[in-house]
Amino acid sequence: MAVKKFFFGLILKVFFGVLLVWGTAAMAVVWAKSLCLIPWRSETTLVFLGGMALYLILQVAFFKPILSHVMAHELTHALAAVLMGGKVTAIHATTTGGSTVVNKSHIFISLAPYIFPFYTAVTVGLYAIAAEPFKIYLLGLIGFTYAFHIALTIYSLSHPQTDLKDGGVVFSLIFILAGNMIVVMLLTALVWPQVLPLSKAVTDTIQWAWQLALSLFQLVKPHLSRPEAHVP
Repeated sequence: MAVKKFFFGLILKVFFGVLLVWGTAAMAVVWAKSLCLIPWRSETTLVFLGGMALYLILQVAFFKPILSHVMAHELTHALAAVLMGGKVTAIHATTTGGSTVVNKSHIFISLAPYIFPFYTAVTVGLYAIAAEPFKIYLLGLIGFTYAFHIALTIYSLSHPQTDLKDGGVVFSLIFILAGNMIVVMLLTALVWPQVLPLSKAVTDTIQWAWQLALSLFQLVKPHLSRPEAHVP
């Protein structure tokens, strides 16, 4: 029974892993095409990228705000657990690591902090309700907090992470990549709505996923057809 359950789980992981890679590839194509349309000299772009650059300078030249990162990490674990119907009984964060005690285990709960930019989400919420004169400053803060998320997520993944054990390292990394690609698309739609509206991002991704599937089918089709029988 245990062996059957193991192989069934493995097949599911492979199946969903392929779907995630397929969807990520389609999103990457759509996002790459949108980069060519971004007005790189506009105030919006310069402020957003300036916020990102400011954080990267802070981390490289001064220090890594590890405690802030760990706090966001553990709070995201807690938020994901609550969304999955779980109960959080304890949260602990220090500069050397942290822990969140929940009553259920799920790959979404384990990997959410590597995908969901906690501080960026808070800033986006403020951006949505802020008066127009303040939006440009919050846009820079969105860039700052997103660079914080990306840089420290990469730093965390460069060290062994127990969070990746639930889904297996390979599947977990694929899951994290796909999730971050979705976040990148959403941020692009927020910062440059004229370049990549959310509706267009969805429809173009579906179209490219279909095109990639057709291309793959055409590639393997010759190998699927049976060779004709030779009649002497």
